[in-house]
Amino acid sequence: MKRLPGGVFRAVLSAAVLLGGCVLAVAQSGAGSSKATASASTAALQRGFLAAIRDGDAKKFMSYVPEAGVNLGPQVQHVSRDDVEQQLRAHHGLYCKLFDSSCIDGAMKLDASERACSYRELLTHFVVRTAATETTRNGVRQAILVAEVKNDQCPSERLIDFIFNYEAGGWKLFSIP
Repeated sequence: MKRLPGGVFRAVLSAAVLLGGCVLAVAQSGAGSSKATASASTAALQRGFLAAIRDGDAKKFMSYVPEAGVNLGPQVQHVSRDDVEQQLRAHHGLYCKLFDSSCIDGAMKLDASERACSYRELLTHFVVRTAATETTRNGVRQAILVAEVKNDQCPSERLIDFIFNYEAGGWKLFSIP
């Protein structure tokens, strides 16, 4: 499954951030409908997954990584589950981007004048709002979690978006920004 071009994808996610709360509230108001169940499922995913990042819980994070692996970054690099697990155990690479700003290496920084921030730091200290939305693309049920970030310390980060596919009765990560 291909990702949308960056500009188009970011525009869609901006709309999700702005409208996500309203969509979830409307969907959840129809108790008993399948749309309400899907929204409740997505809201639970949002709470659980973002809590795992904020808490620095690598074990809980791994519960969202599918056996087939996950796509990383804007250039969509596929990484196996074993590689993700190894990076988390060794406290480098993806571990740093997710949980520990201090170990993000220079290659991951966009500009030497900017400080790179982990998602944990951004989600704990700088998030303005979050939203979760659900859609079906190419017959695959997907959830998109978005966090809008506003801060002066890590100005390159504006939107953080995690995409999940629903498989085998649960949400599994499809891509990590």
